[in-house]
This record gives sequence, C-alpha cells and structure tokens, in this order.
Amino acid sequence: MPKPIEPPRAPRRGAAQELKSQLGLELALNAYAVLGAVIVLRCLLLSLGVSDRLWIGSAVLSPTNILVRPLAILPGSSFELVGHLTLADATLLAGIVLVPIGIVARPMRSRASI
Repeated sequence: MPKPIEPPRAPRRGAAQELKSQLGLELALNAYAVLGAVIVLRCLLLSLGVSDRLWIGSAVLSPTNILVRPLAILPGSSFELVGHLTLADATLLAGIVLVPIGIVARPMRSRASI
C-alpha cells in the first residue's frame, strides 16, 4: 500500500532567524569580495604606473582614494615601493589579505551548544 501524503511540517521557530543570519553573512562576504577585488586592482594599477588620466585609472583610483586617505595621514605612508604604489596602499592590501587569515585562525565553536 502506498504511503499517504503527509502535510508539510511547520518550520522550526529558529529557521527564520537562521535564514536572516545566513543572508547577512552572504551579503558581507560578497561586499568583502568586491572591496578586496577593487583594492587589489588599485594596487596592481599603481605598481604598473597607470595614472588616473587613463579611463581605467580614473575609474578605479579616484573612488578608492577615500579608502587610502586615513592611512595616508600617517608619517612615511607616501613612500613609494613599486611604481606609484605607496606604503599606505600596500598596508590596505595587507589588511585585505589578513582578514581571512584572522577568520581561519579563530577557534571553532562547537555545534552542540547551538
């Protein structure tokens, strides 16, 4: 005899909260990926010596100047490493690289407590 069709089960109480939490995490990861890609592109363009007179330079370098400005006020940040890549730009790139390393280095919480 075939199994009768059962009505759908009511979702758990925390399912909506879990979905919102996952959505926030995915949005944060996508924003981090876009920001990281723009910073890497900025550092690549500066190390190759591309100026903001070219269209790619003006499209990438001008909007990302706001990210470098807080680091540019520190002493020694205008030191050029490769091409026009300054120490402030390299510090910003290092910060983008170090964030995932910090996430991986954190200890995992056990799922039993959830």
